Order: sequence, then structure tokens, then C-alpha cells
Amino acid sequence: MGISTDTDVESGHQVGQMRVTLAGLRRRQWLLALFVHIAVAAGVLLLGLTALAVLASALPSGPLWTALLISLWIILLLGTVTIVTARLIRTRADDQAIVRQIEKELPDFEQRILTSMEFSSTDDLASRGVSRRFVEKLWEDAEDHLKQRHELIQRQVSDSRAPLLIVGLAAAGSLTLVMSLLSVEFLRLGAGRIVWPFAGPATPDLVTDATPALPVNLAVEPGAMRLQRGDPANISVRIENAIPTQVTLWVQGDQVNWRELPMQEQGAGSDSAVYGYELASVEDDMRYYVTASFSAGVADPAQSQEFDISVFDLPRAEQIDLAFDYPDYTGQEDDSSEDTGDALVPEGTEVAMQLQFNKPVASAFLRLEDGSELPVNVDGDTGEVTLTAETDMSYQVFASDFEQLQSEDPEPWYIRVIPDMPPELALISPGRDQDVMPLEEVVLAIDASDDYGLTAFDLHYSVIGSEEQRVNFLPEPGLQNVSGNQLVYLEDLQVQPGDFVSYYLTLSDNNGLDGPQEVVSDIYFLQVIPTDQVFRESAGGQQGGGGMGGNDSSSALVTLQKDIIAATWRLRQQQAELSAEQFSDDVAVVATSQREAMERASMSIDRLSERLNFADDSYGNAVTYLQQAIEQMELAATDLDGEALTSAMAPEQQALQYVLRAEAEINETDVNFQRTAGGGGGGGQQQEREDLRELFDMEMGQNENRYENPRQAGQSQQASEEASRLEQLARRQEGLSQAQRNLSRRLDQMSEEEQRRELERLRREQEQLTQELAQLEQQMSRRRQAQGNQSGQQPSSPANSQGGQQGGQNDGLAQVRQALQQMQDASEAATPSQAAARSQRAAESLRQQQQQLASEGEQAGNQLVQSLAQRAEALRQQQQSLQSELQDLNRQQGVGQSRQSSMNNEDVQRLLSERQRQQQELESLEEMLRAVIARAGNDEQALIRQAQEANRAIRSLEERMEASGRVLRNGMVNLAVDIEEEVDESMQSLSQQLQALQPGAPGAGQQGQSALQQVAGDASELRNQLEALREALQNNGQQGQQGQPGTQNGESVADMRERLARSQQLAQQVREQLDPQAQQQGAGTQRGQRASQSRQPGSQTGEQPGGQRGEAAAQAGTQADSGNAGQTARGGQQGEGMPQQPWQGPQFGDAALWGNARSVSDEISQQSIEDFLSQPELLESILTPLVELESQLRAAAELSAVSQRLFNVSEEDIPERYRDQIEDYYRALSENGGSAQ
Repeated sequence: MGISTDTDVESGHQVGQMRVTLAGLRRRQWLLALFVHIAVAAGVLLLGLTALAVLASALPSGPLWTALLISLWIILLLGTVTIVTARLIRTRADDQAIVRQIEKELPDFEQRILTSMEFSSTDDLASRGVSRRFVEKLWEDAEDHLKQRHELIQRQVSDSRAPLLIVGLAAAGSLTLVMSLLSVEFLRLGAGRIVWPFAGPATPDLVTDATPALPVNLAVEPGAMRLQRGDPANISVRIENAIPTQVTLWVQGDQVNWRELPMQEQGAGSDSAVYGYELASVEDDMRYYVTASFSAGVADPAQSQEFDISVFDLPRAEQIDLAFDYPDYTGQEDDSSEDTGDALVPEGTEVAMQLQFNKPVASAFLRLEDGSELPVNVDGDTGEVTLTAETDMSYQVFASDFEQLQSEDPEPWYIRVIPDMPPELALISPGRDQDVMPLEEVVLAIDASDDYGLTAFDLHYSVIGSEEQRVNFLPEPGLQNVSGNQLVYLEDLQVQPGDFVSYYLTLSDNNGLDGPQEVVSDIYFLQVIPTDQVFRESAGGQQGGGGMGGNDSSSALVTLQKDIIAATWRLRQQQAELSAEQFSDDVAVVATSQREAMERASMSIDRLSERLNFADDSYGNAVTYLQQAIEQMELAATDLDGEALTSAMAPEQQALQYVLRAEAEINETDVNFQRTAGGGGGGGQQQEREDLRELFDMEMGQNENRYENPRQAGQSQQASEEASRLEQLARRQEGLSQAQRNLSRRLDQMSEEEQRRELERLRREQEQLTQELAQLEQQMSRRRQAQGNQSGQQPSSPANSQGGQQGGQNDGLAQVRQALQQMQDASEAATPSQAAARSQRAAESLRQQQQQLASEGEQAGNQLVQSLAQRAEALRQQQQSLQSELQDLNRQQGVGQSRQSSMNNEDVQRLLSERQRQQQELESLEEMLRAVIARAGNDEQALIRQAQEANRAIRSLEERMEASGRVLRNGMVNLAVDIEEEVDESMQSLSQQLQALQPGAPGAGQQGQSALQQVAGDASELRNQLEALREALQNNGQQGQQGQPGTQNGESVADMRERLARSQQLAQQVREQLDPQAQQQGAGTQRGQRASQSRQPGSQTGEQPGGQRGEAAAQAGTQADSGNAGQTARGGQQGEGMPQQPWQGPQFGDAALWGNARSVSDEISQQSIEDFLSQPELLESILTPLVELESQLRAAAELSAVSQRLFNVSEEDIPERYRDQIEDYYRALSENGGSAQ
């Protein structure tokens, strides 16, 4: 029995321990559920209380409503408590439930605990047929599993993480609700009304012994009102029969909260007062009322009735979506743009607009820039309209709603059109008029392009009197870039010396709107020369004394007639683009030039009739051709008088053909004479025949530049246009700055709506100026880039010479970009005064850039001349090297070596390549000379004349180089050596002529005159700056009188101080330019340089081809600079009776000019901006002598220019070797004139 008892005790202990463990788990689980239910219940009760408080604030006060709210609160409270209690009771589980949960969460227990709990009683083990020992082992095993996994069981069965998270969230929500109930007044009052309804409303202490005699009356105006959204609302109240201590405006805009706004007293009487308040911008519907408080014993607080303010919207377009239907010829895919009313589209694009209005509208229309209206198809709050963009335009959207409300001053939108540009062509080869032989093959290479595509690209060429040939270069329509090449076989055209082949090109684009745009190029000529003319230079060198000495195959008369044909052709193509008056004037100029050519041809015949015999049949034929040419010129001039350009083309070309044939006959005469004259026997007669060549090469003056291709001066013209546009933008920017300053002064006198509209208008104008400047900046950048590419493709010397210019241009672009940024800052300025100050700085930047462009033109011209001289000198050195190599090759060549072997020699081929490069470089020099002539002004006649002389020398040199190349190509090295000697002499002469063009060289223009004009311009700029400073000072003074600080509506003192500093610097510059000591020092230095140059060996005997000596030009230039008597027109000797150098007007050293400049500079340098602010009359005392100085300088510059034109000597020095012939010629003329009389 004892053993059995111990076993029972031990078994009972194990079962009890297991039950204790299960009870701890059950208790933990129940506590977690209790915390969760209490937290959730508290949150639910607070949320319900808040909802009832909101309902209580909306319901009127009264016992019935209060009872209803309390009932709802009690129901909520009891329901919550009941639900929580029931759920807690259900969650209280017994041991069996805990065991089943454990077994469910932990299946690996394999129902050990559940089985142990079933056999917890040992009484019925025997009856159930279970061994006690087995049950004890089962209990022991279950207890071990519980101990080992106690922590895991706690986490699985009674995990605290999820309950604690719920408790935390409920606590946070409850805390938020409690804070809201305590802080929000209407919630606090509503909750108090529900929780503790026994507290009565607070009542003010009443003084029974002080009552007003009459009741207080609150008259509110305007009461109920209807406003446009965003408009202000002025509310006033008149309180009668009492004086209030406080008047409050109560406004409700959200249907819940009332805002308290104190009203301001506007007037008061003995027993009444008027208060007012302005709501600056009413955006939504609202209600309002007014309350008034009074002193104790005066009156009870009074409250007006509630009034409604309703707002309405004017119909307007809130969003504009655009769909673009591009023209078919552009080849672009259709596109769209959302929420933007502005567009940049090709010309002819159909723009479909989808309009989204802010409300349903009854009708709408677009008002275009020209005032026309375009109806919109309306559907509710949307609309559709389509227009075609043909030109730049702006439009506004107007709409009317169903309440007859209409849009007011809608925002303008802009559509910018990209025009279809005409096609462009570039003649690659030969690129100009060219001399050809009858059997030569000429390659014509042309590039054409168009922005959208080409439909025609044709070459037209013909020989006069034959049918025109047309060559189509376009493989297929629609190509944007096409290159064409055509090989013209002159042999097939059956031309002969004196004929010429004219050719031109026609282009058409694919414009599908107005029809294809056709472009017709200039007309070009291939002049046919005799085959043996290429050897004429060398033949002259081999004959002892009868050489002709370097004829130019194309005479001046031929060149003039070609220019007349080209001008007529160009006028015929541009007739539709010119006005009637301009067209008539241009045709008259061409007709006048045609008659001048007739006079020159007639003069040639008259002079030759007096000097030469007619035994030579070739010469007789030449005279006949000239007479026929005059007849055709007369017909052409008659047609030109009648403005019949098409009819005039045929006789003009026929006249050119006769002139060319006359020239060919003269050349044939020269060749025949050289064959018969021998070593030196024909020198006198040959000299007579050179008179005919001299007639063809008469001085052409401005005629050589008269019909120059406009593209040659394209870059200078484009730069001039940029300077003009900059000046225009600067002027408009200054006007805008003035308008902004005026608006700044008138702000107090304008309503808010007027201010808004005026500010918007000025902002739009500023944005327009900014856009135009941005376009100009892009154009300037592209031109700079193109110039940089061109200079990069040129040899190193010219590229280096243009480096400084490119650097200055980059600085100019930076200055333009600075002005652009200043404009953008001005458009974003917060006040008109800030915008005015920034606009003024932008205008000053534009002015400075415009002046820089003007100075760049002069610097570019000087750099161009310097580059010419450097490249000519480099070319001369290359020529000397080529000549030396050619002489070595001639010595090395074996006697009897065949021409074929010489032609195949590698050294010969290398020299030919070098010769070709030199010819290309010479063509570049010719183009640069034309640019120099195009840049020169009317007051630079000496420079123009020298440049034209150098240009003629280049043409002659080109012919010699071409002859040398043809001879060398045929293997005649010894003959090429003789021609190269003449090329070297001509190259040296050309180099000296180009050196004389440089600034500071004798005869290289009048620097004093341009400097005087510069000083006058600086004085004018100084006056403009001081006048602008005076205006700023006046504005600042007016604002000071009105009590406004100067930094708000005008320029700040710092800005005016900066402006004064620039004016002081400019005044000092004018003073230094007029300083007589500086001028004397500069003049002495210049004379010393000239004297040193005159002593150099190269300027003593440098005889040039043709007999002209370099020292004559140097002496003439030195005497002109020093003011001595001029030379005679012929021979360069000191002439008796020749006029002295003209008086140049007031010089820089003039005491009166320098005195005024010094006075202005000293006076402005001694003052500060504070002095001018305190004493504005000081500025007037400076402006008076400055205006006088400017007038004197302007008059001096103008008088200098007039004097220079009056006394400019246009005659040239006559070489020594021709003076005797000229004297004989005039003597013969006088004898013939006497006999005729």
C-alpha cells in the first residue's frame, strides 16, 4: 500500500504541475485579450463622441435635441461595454481548450498533452483496461515536452506582438481624438453638451441700472452680394444709437468653421459709428455676419443677420490642345501638343485646337491678330476649331456662357510660322568666268539644296546664236541635297576664238501651297581664246626686244560688258521683288553703263585711227568687230531705256561676242608681228599696238565693283544687319525701360486690375524682345561658327590673322548672352522698379555690343588687309622656291629627252601640284581684295584705287601662272623656266602693292578722319549717358518728395554710381583723344616710321613690271601725310601750280576743343553721385559745354570728310617709259584739231 500511495502522489504532482503551466498560459492569453478590447472600446467611444459633438454643433440648442444626443451616447456606451464583456467571457477558455490550441499550433506533440489530460484520474484506469505504469510514463513524457518548449508555446499560443500593436494604434487614435475634442472649440462645446448637459450657458453680468435709450441698430452693406471669383469684397456696417468698443466680422467659407476678422473704424459720431473690412480676394461662396460689443452698461452685444456671398466665373479656356496636320510637301509626320496654346509650325500647317473651358459655354470664337473672328464648335465645356497657319499670328479665345457672361481680356496665344525658304545652289567648279580653248573639256560641278525637297535642278548652256542645251541633275523629285556634274565638250559646240559659252542654273522646290519656288542663278561665261595664246608670254620672253609684256586675256571692256550682261540678267530675275521706282533706277544705271562701254569702244577706234595704219587685215577685222559691237550696244541701250530686259539680253551678248572677236584679232596681230619682227626690230610698232591693249585696260573706277556678286560682301552685309537689329532692339528696350519707370511712378494712382493688366502687357513686350534677341543671338552664333569653319579650312597664316577677330566676336556673343539674361531677369522682376533697372542694364549691354560690332567692321578690314600682305609675301616665297626647283630640274634634264618622258616625270607632277595650290591661293587673294573693296567707304577712294590696281595685277598673274602650268604639263621645262621668271617679277610687284594697303603705309587711307569721327561718337555717347543719369536723378528726387525710398520704384544709388563711373571713364577717354601733346607725339612717331621706311633698300629702286617704280608711291604718300605740295598727275615730279593738301577742319590739337573736353572731364571726375543727388544743377552745368563740344566735333568730322572728297586726286602716275608716247599722242591730237579748224 505504501508503494501505491507514493505512486499516486507522484502522479498527482505531475498532473498538477501540468495544470499550473496550462493555467499560466490561459491567464496570459486572457490578459492580452482584455487590453485589446479595452483599447478598442475606448477608441470607439471617443470616435462616437466626436461624431456626436460634430452633430451637436450643427443642431440647434434645445432640450429635445440634447436629450436625443445623450440617448445616442448612452446607447453607444452600453453597447460597447456589452460587446466587450461578452467577448471577454467567450475568450476565457478551460484546460481542454488550451491543450487543443497547443496541439493545433504544435502538431509534433502528437496529442501527448490531450491524452494525458484524459487519463488524469487514476480511479478508473483498471475499468478502462489501461496500465497505470503506461499512464505515468505518458504524464512524464508530456511534462518534459511542456518544459522543453515552454517559450515556443508562449509565442505560438499567446503571442503579444499583434495585441500590443493593436493597443498602440488604438491609443494613438484615442489621443488624437482627445486632443481634437479639447482644442477645437465647437467639438469641445458639443462634447460638453453631451457628457455634462447640466452646465448652463455663460451669461454676461448685466447692469440693471444702465439701459440705452434707443435700441442698437446694425446696418450692414452691401448685404448679400454676387462677385466674380477673385474680386475683392468691401463690407461696411453702420452702428446707430451706441458707440461700440469692438466690431467683428464673422466669415464662414467651409460650412463648418467661422473665422473672426476685426473691422476697422472708418468714421464715428456722437451716437453712431461706421466700420469696414475688405476681403482682398473672394474665391468661394461664403456667409458672413457682424457682431458689436459695447462697454458695460451701454448696450448688449449686437449681431446682424447672416448674408450670403456667391461667386461666379467668367467663361475662359483653361486648356488648349493642338494637333498639327503638316503640308504633304514637308514630308513631316503629323504631331500634337497638349496643354499649350503657342505653336511653331511650317507654313500651311492646319492647326486643330481642342479647347477645354472652365464651365459649359453657349458659344465661343477666336479673335485673330487682324481683328477677324473664327467661330468655335462648342459642346458643353469643350470646343473645337481649325485654322491654317499662313503667317505669324496671335489669337484670343472669347466665350459666352448660358448666363450671358462673356470673357474679359483673355490671354493672347501665338502661332509662329516657319516659311518655306527658296532652294539654294553653290557653283563648285569652275566657280567664276573662265578662259577656255576651243578643244578643251570643262567640268561644271554644282551643289543644290532645299529645306523640304527639290522638283527641278537643271543646267542651261549655249553658244550665242545656237540652241540652248538643258541638263537635268535631279535623279528623283523630293531630294533635299543634290550634287550635279556635267562635262562640256567645247569641240562638239564648234566654238572658235572670240566665242563664249554662257550658262546658268535653275532650281525649283516642292512647295505645294503657292507653287514651286524657282531660283535662277547668275549667268556665267566660258570665254574661248586661241590655243596658242598660252604660249604668248613665253614667246615674248624669248624675242630680244619685241615682247608684248604680259597681256591680260580678258580686257577691261570685255569685263565691263560681262558685268552689264550679268546685271541685266540679275535685274530680270529680281524684277518681281523690286519696287517700280527702284527697278527703274537700277535699269537706268545699267543703260548708262552700256553707253559708257560704247564711248570706250568708240574712243578706241578713234585713237587707233590716228596712230596705226590699216595694212594689217587682222587689225582691220578688229576695227570692224568693234564697230559692230557698238551697233549692238546701241540696240541694247535702247531696249534698256524701255525697260525691255529680255530683248536687251540678245544685243548685249552679241556685243560681247564682237568685242571678244576683236580682242582675238588683236592677239593674232600681236602673234604675227612677233613672228616677223625678229629679235628687236619691231619694238616701235609693237609699242604702238600696245595702245590697243591699253584701251581695253582703261581705268574702270567703280565699274569693276558696280555689279559685283552680292554674295562676296554677304558677311559684311550680314554683320551690318546684325548691328542694325541690335540698335533697334536697344532702342525698344530703352523705351520699355522708360515705360516701366513711368508705371512705377503711377502705381499708387491705378487700381489693382489696371496694375495687373499693365504689368502683363509690359511682361509680354519684354518676352517678345527677349525672344527676338534670342533669335538674333542664334543667328550671330551661326555666323561666327561659319566664319570659324572657313578660317579653319584656310592656311595657317590667314587663320592666325583672324584669331583676334574671332576672339572679339566670342566676347560680343557673351555680351549678347548677358543682355539676354538681363532681359529674362527683367521679365521675372517682382516690381516695376526692379524691372526698369534690369531693363536699362540690358539696353546698355545692347548698345555696347552694337558699338563693338561697328568697331569690329573697321578692325576686320584692317586685319583683312594685313592678312592679304602676309599671304602675298608667303606666296612670293613659295614662288621663289618653285622657280629654284624648276631651274634645277631644267639643268638636270638630259639633252634630247623627249617631252613625253618630261611629262611623266615625278618632279614635274609635283611642281604642277604646287602650281595648282598657288593658283588657288591667288584666287583666295583675289576674293579678299574684292572684300576689301566692298568694305571700303566713299571716303576711302585711295584705298579702293590701290586695291583695284592690285586686283588687275592678280588677274595678269593668274594668266601667267596658267600659261606656265600648261607649258609644264606638256613637258616644255625650258620654256616654263622663262615664264616663271616673269611670274616671279609679277609676284614681287603684287607683294609690294599689297604691303602698301596696310594701315600706316603710305597712301593707305585717312586715319585722322576716322579717328575724328570716333571722338565725335564718343562725345555723343557721353551726352546720352549723362542725360540718362539726369533722368534717374529726377525720378529719385520725385520719389523722395513722395516719401518713397529710391530703391523701390527707381534705380538704386549703387546703379547710379555705376552709371556715373562709366561716364567718368568715357569723359577721360575723350580728353585723351583731344590732348594736343599726345597728338604731336603720335605724329612725330608716325613721321619717324615713314622716314625709316623710305631709307630701306627695298623702297629705292624696286622697278615693277610695266616700268613703275615703288619709290614714287612712297614719296607721294609721305608728301600727302606731311601736308606739302602734291605731285603732278604724271611722272610723280614736284608740280608747279598744283593745289596744296586741303585743310582738314579743326584738328585734335585745337585749344578750344581740348579745353572743353578737359573742363567736362575735370568737372565730372570731381563729383560723386551724392553731390549730384544733393545738387542736380551740377549736372546741367556739365551738359552745356558737352553739347557744345559734340557739335564742334560733328562739324569738324563732316568738314574733314567733305574736304577729303573735294581734294582727292584720282589721277595715277604715268610710268617714265610711256611719257614720250603720251606727249606725242597729245601733240598729234592738237595738230589734228588745228588743221580741222
